[in-house]
Amino acid sequence: MISIYDFQDYREFISAWIEHQQLRGLKKRLADAMGVSSTMISLILKGDKHLSQEQAHEACGYLRLNEKESEFFFLLADYGRAGTQNLKQHLIKRIKEQQEQAKKISRRVKKDTELVDQEKAIYYSSWIYTGIRNLSALDRFHDATTIAERLNITPAVAAKVLEFLLEHNLCRREGGKLSYGHQYIHVDSDSPFVGKHHQNWRLKGFQSMEQYNENNLYYTCPMSLSRQAAEEIRKLLPKVIEEVIKIMKPSPSEETYCFNMDWFKF
Repeated sequence: MISIYDFQDYREFISAWIEHQQLRGLKKRLADAMGVSSTMISLILKGDKHLSQEQAHEACGYLRLNEKESEFFFLLADYGRAGTQNLKQHLIKRIKEQQEQAKKISRRVKKDTELVDQEKAIYYSSWIYTGIRNLSALDRFHDATTIAERLNITPAVAAKVLEFLLEHNLCRREGGKLSYGHQYIHVDSDSPFVGKHHQNWRLKGFQSMEQYNENNLYYTCPMSLSRQAAEEIRKLLPKVIEEVIKIMKPSPSEETYCFNMDWFKF
């Protein structure tokens, strides 16, 4: 895993990132994204030229850096362009401070431990946490901006939720790519958070009903029936859930859907 915080030279970081990807033509694609020639990107990586602010901004987007990582990248670029020793000393001090802060955050990341109740309260406070976590399994969502556009939320909210998910290993970031984390989380039927979890996604379902999509399916059927028929249907529903899970688990992550099913006596 390549972390920008392991570097004090942005050119070394870019070179390491390209090598880590092990894909042909990456240098040319990076140059195109930055609006420069392949010759210019080679001169930059060799140390003969430096990135402009505009080029650094485009590079952050292509490298899929989040907001904090992008700020650090700009700091490295400023350090590389610095023309006086006093300015270099000032910038290297800021660089080391941010590197130390990144190490502290990394040490806080949980590996395989169960979330405590306070953390579960945050995770189940909104559908956005489980929504973003599931989006992270898709190849095309790697930063707060693309996630925010998909979920119709602000980039600031997406970045805040992503920080929580990454810190608790519910999501991972490797080589600039976001992915589904190893941390296992389950809310039991008797958990104080289960009601909130269901409510979050029921409310999200209500919102989706306002926007027609032929791939969605909603079914509501108030009914009167015998007690025996009610018992038979109640026994049938867990089997339906098992079949859904059986199909879902081995399938590749290409889209995100939510499956809600209500059955209650009134």
